[in-house]
Amino acid sequence: METVLPIFAITFLISFVASAQPGVINLSVIQTTLQRGLVAGFWLAAGGCVPELVYGGLVAYGSQWFSQMPGLQHTLKLIAIPALLLLGILALLRSRRPKSVLVTEADTQMIGRTSFVRGLTLAFLNPQLPLFWFFVLVYFSNYPWLRVTTLGQQLAFGFGASLGAFSVLMLYARLVYHRREKLSRYLQPHRFDLVMGCSFIGLALWRVAAWWL
Repeated sequence: METVLPIFAITFLISFVASAQPGVINLSVIQTTLQRGLVAGFWLAAGGCVPELVYGGLVAYGSQWFSQMPGLQHTLKLIAIPALLLLGILALLRSRRPKSVLVTEADTQMIGRTSFVRGLTLAFLNPQLPLFWFFVLVYFSNYPWLRVTTLGQQLAFGFGASLGAFSVLMLYARLVYHRREKLSRYLQPHRFDLVMGCSFIGLALWRVAAWWL
């Protein structure tokens, strides 16, 4: 039990630093916070962190099983391609529609649900996520005090991965929210949707090219 806290702390730090890199979830949190407010950004970040907990926990629980399942990794990569294309097309269509700058109180609950599901979907369809935590776990195995073997250590690994990502995503959301007026002058909603749409489609095409090469 004495190794639970170091495992949690180091996994949290790794997740925080890795999640700070520009990516689909980060940009989605920024976009959602600018267009729909801090509550929507919170729910998207929360949804995006659930797969971190799931993948991190599963990898910690069955690392040998995961390494022997290349078919699962291949399936995730294939599913991600049409999903990213669909998200890209929807974002491009949104960029052509007029945006309402006000969000009524009656819409808050529905916005929270859709934001949570969106974050959940984007993160679950990221095939690099389980691979990343698998390699982190292999690295941990080189140090006796970081080896993940007991249930408590597996939970510490999974929650460290999830909370580290959530912390940095909420940091992005708060920074964007408190500077939304200034940012809105440069990041108009239709332009942001256009950038997001092109990014999603670009990621899908890149994965198609990587799959064929």
